[in-house]
Amino acid sequence: MNATRECTAVMCFSSGTGGMERSAVRLARFLSSITTVVLVCKKGSFVEKLYHDENANYACETISFFSRKFSPFMLFGARSVVNKHDVKNVIFFGASELKTLYFSFLAKKLNLIVWHGTTKSRPKRDFFHNLVYSRVNFHVALSKHLIRNVKNIVPETPGVKYRVIRPSFDFNVNIKDEADVNNNAISIVHVGRVAYGKGQVDAVLACNALKNSGVDFKLKLVGSADNSNYIDKVEDTIRKSTIEESVSLEGYVESVNTYLEQADILLFPSSGEGMPNAFIEALYYNIVCIAYDNTVFPEFLDMGFHVHLVKDSDIAKLSSKLVQVVSDLDNEKLKSKKNMELAKSYFSVERELSEWREVLV
Repeated sequence: MNATRECTAVMCFSSGTGGMERSAVRLARFLSSITTVVLVCKKGSFVEKLYHDENANYACETISFFSRKFSPFMLFGARSVVNKHDVKNVIFFGASELKTLYFSFLAKKLNLIVWHGTTKSRPKRDFFHNLVYSRVNFHVALSKHLIRNVKNIVPETPGVKYRVIRPSFDFNVNIKDEADVNNNAISIVHVGRVAYGKGQVDAVLACNALKNSGVDFKLKLVGSADNSNYIDKVEDTIRKSTIEESVSLEGYVESVNTYLEQADILLFPSSGEGMPNAFIEALYYNIVCIAYDNTVFPEFLDMGFHVHLVKDSDIAKLSSKLVQVVSDLDNEKLKSKKNMELAKSYFSVERELSEWREVLV
């Protein structure tokens, strides 16, 4: 590893098991090609487990603490890590722990970067938050939508800078020729955690219109339902629909590539995303993508991708668009072919590395 930037600590103290935690570990691994990296997390957390599972080539430091709102153990633990590794950049994943880290970093010359991957709703503009965020050098978000959200929620302190850095993907996979894909029925896929707002119920309801139009199709819902009672609503919706035999709950899978290789359409009626990985991967696989016109999705149109967006939460319009796409599917796939090269350009490894180099010292 040829380090081109100073030592960087990626800090994520969450006890969760979702996208933010995976993103923190993924970024630590990604940046290890241009800087010495230390991942800092809560002892016994999912983040620590991910680190050990991947046999990483960078360091990991764990801290034991009880409260995420303010913790002396976190305060002194984080400061100790900064001193031990001579850290110059800190990339922070989270929210409430920043109050503790403000005191951890007192009198330290650090380039503090706050990473944003989800839409926030509660303003943080009181005196204390103004003080805490005055320490931040950069807000880095996955999309323009998230940057707008940050500016609305978080205090705009003197000298702070905003950057959009989209994630990159390894698109070195072989795309099967259309002739090699044997779909007797239209293959529709939804990829995402089974949870409120992710759109599985809306996808099932929209597919009822295909049955009414006499279309032979299969809808596969791919994603984990861990710790979510929303799965009960999804299963109930399927049972009460006219398409129960055409819908399958696939659950968690190690890789979605097999499903994307066989799919004709990605039906992704999410109520909002920061930057949806499955949507990006589907674009590369030349799958026709349909989503609601909210949050980040209009940005894909701005980038030139061929996608279909319908009025947010309007299942009638979603159903109509799905029937329209299916009725002209060959032409839709031709229009979507440009998405592969656009995806390789906008979400390339070289582009993401270059943008992080501009932020790190």
